[in-house]
Amino acid sequence: MPVQPNTPGNHAARRVQNYHYAILNLAALAEESAAAGKPVTSLNIGDPTLYGFHPPPALTEACITALREGCNSYTSSCGIATAREAISREASERRIATSAEEIIITSGATEAADLLCTAILNPGDEVLCPSPGYPLYTALVARQEAVSVPYRLDPGNNWLPDPEEIERLITPRTKLLIVINPNNPTGALYPPELLASIAETARRNNLVCLADEVYRKLLYSGSHHPFASFAGNDLPVCTLESLSKNFMVPGWRTGWMTMTNSRLIPDIRRALRKLADARVCAPAAPQFAIPEALSLGNDYLLPVLEKLRVRRDLTVRMINGIEGLSCSNPEGAFYVMAKLDMSLYPFASDEEFIVELLRKKRILFVHGSGFGMQPREGYFRIVYLPDPLTLDMVYHDLYDFLLHCRHHSGSIRQQL
Repeated sequence: MPVQPNTPGNHAARRVQNYHYAILNLAALAEESAAAGKPVTSLNIGDPTLYGFHPPPALTEACITALREGCNSYTSSCGIATAREAISREASERRIATSAEEIIITSGATEAADLLCTAILNPGDEVLCPSPGYPLYTALVARQEAVSVPYRLDPGNNWLPDPEEIERLITPRTKLLIVINPNNPTGALYPPELLASIAETARRNNLVCLADEVYRKLLYSGSHHPFASFAGNDLPVCTLESLSKNFMVPGWRTGWMTMTNSRLIPDIRRALRKLADARVCAPAAPQFAIPEALSLGNDYLLPVLEKLRVRRDLTVRMINGIEGLSCSNPEGAFYVMAKLDMSLYPFASDEEFIVELLRKKRILFVHGSGFGMQPREGYFRIVYLPDPLTLDMVYHDLYDFLLHCRHHSGSIRQQL
């Protein structure tokens, strides 16, 4: 007898009901448009390889060599020794206290975040998440039936958080504090004094910290200061990194977790190793490119950053030149969080604006409420990876769209 839908045993698990990932949730509409012969300019996904950015040749050669030499078997569940040793050496040079034994190589930084949330969270536990922030984290927290507690990044202060607000939000159920630096979706870079203050807040309240630093090399100005460099010997920090964005290989799915002061969280460390063992290992061949990547220095990034800087400056200039739009100047990554003055346009929410723009102009951004902002605040994230000509066309189309909407809105108000 065939299984019938919607019988008691055939419902999805409750833990998935609040699992949302806004960056891809609107992709289905874009695919429908493309299938109808109306291709979309997708500025919703941060994949530099789609826009002509390529990895350093040495990384590709290292991966190819590994394959040619027959490195096709399972690795240690924590990763090959040479890669973990290279990560440890390079981390130590940046004042991150760790060792090869405290490093787990993962299938992208995404898996590292998943492992940590699974290892540490019970239902009802609370996690301090930046708002706006990368939606993966709130999704992973929801999957563990834990509670995301947002702490606000201030758009009036270059999207920086307030350590005093973080302190006020801590309760006896708070277990994990997430810091994303440089931030996705805002591109903000955190100064050292702010990081030291956040670390002190976490220390006083016996929290574990997750430091997402996957964009740490993509900086236009200033310097990146690792959060774990403020951990001292009494704050447990798990730093997440990857080859994906810094080395232009997101499809390789090669990331890692570096633990600092793991002796303070022995149960969590054991749980992480159990989980790593259960999924066997990360993809093997790309792990052999990690030592090569970490020995390159930053010279290979100079032309990449110059291209990104041109795109960023174009984006900031044109967005701020459109009536009703504004944005800050990001210091890192390749995103900008723009704001639409909702009082000027006939949209009920930021998502309605994004959907209408997609339908009318075939341009896809991501609505700010997908990153934790309020729908009526009017924020949306732009990925400015395409070439300047494409971006110029996008922003002119955006201007035309808003001009039409403004005129239409004015006509409606006159009729009322």
